Amino acid sequence: MDFNLDETQQEIADLARRILEDRVDHNRLKQIEAGSEWFDRETYAELAKAGLVGIALAEDVGGGGMGLVDLGQVLEAQGRTVAPVPLLPTTVAALAIDAHGSAEQRQAWLPGVVDGSIVLSIALQEYLNDDVRSPNATGAPSGDGYTVTGTKVMVEFATQAQRVVLAAQADDGVGVFLVDPNGPGVTLVEGITSRREPVHELQLDGAPAELVGSIEAGADILAFVHDRALGLLCSTQVGVTDKQMRMTAEYTSQREQFGRPIATFQAVTQRLANAYIDVEAIRLCTYSAMWRLANGLDASEDLRVAKWFASDGAHHIAHGAQHMHGGAGVDVENPLHRYTLWSKHIECSLGAGTASLRALGAQLADA
Repeated sequence: MDFNLDETQQEIADLARRILEDRVDHNRLKQIEAGSEWFDRETYAELAKAGLVGIALAEDVGGGGMGLVDLGQVLEAQGRTVAPVPLLPTTVAALAIDAHGSAEQRQAWLPGVVDGSIVLSIALQEYLNDDVRSPNATGAPSGDGYTVTGTKVMVEFATQAQRVVLAAQADDGVGVFLVDPNGPGVTLVEGITSRREPVHELQLDGAPAELVGSIEAGADILAFVHDRALGLLCSTQVGVTDKQMRMTAEYTSQREQFGRPIATFQAVTQRLANAYIDVEAIRLCTYSAMWRLANGLDASEDLRVAKWFASDGAHHIAHGAQHMHGGAGVDVENPLHRYTLWSKHIECSLGAGTASLRALGAQLADA
């Protein structure tokens, strides 16, 4: 199957790369990392202005009406620049509201997502629970709405988000809810990831929640959210690993030993070739999964295969890049170190390689 980008998709990819690469460099990232929040608001505003944040949302809320493959190119460009912006959590939450939310929810949140004034997040992970689709948090009816009790972990941009999309067990099934992370019944406990990103544990104690869709459709809505989070996470990893590989190829072409570039040594050439194969495996599996999602096909197996490559293959790429840099890559003054940190963060998010294989194995066994 041909997964080459069409003309429109290539233009979107080029636009996203141009905006991010023009604005985000080593010095800009150092400035942001020295600040109080891990968020390049100016660059995010430029992405929104260009229509890239809402590119996959419906046109009636101001979105571009494009598909997931197009959105994946924006996330891939983010990975290439390791730009600290809330693209993944905001777009995944917004896609869920767009597809399954009420007319009031869509109008309340999505136009602001499109213009960059509203940040959303997702809270899918819990302690000691590898199965995102069977949450331990509980939801209970309360007046005209619901309340949610439980704990969610690794929530990105929680302090900047106006709402978080999360799932909880209700009496009749799983519900997907909108919760104000800075509202009553919510306690935020700050942590930090391997890529130095502040993340929060959400401790929910009867937090007011607004149901998205219905409880009867909750399991399908949660699967919708989980699938798109996995796909866009892998899209980001395509950009991270591709850039790692190219930085390493450039370095080994310039670094000389014994009077010639080390890229001419057979062992280095083989290591770079292995990295190229791993990058293309991540890309191919991710594009396949995103194409299936965009066309309304079952992508559950493809997504888990893609996440395995985005974990295991990415680990080999990062290790090889550091090895071929001869230790220089761990210096914080070398931009490569950020790509190593991002790669490790993505590798372990939403299930690392082993968890992905277990989920795939269970799915195949059920079939």
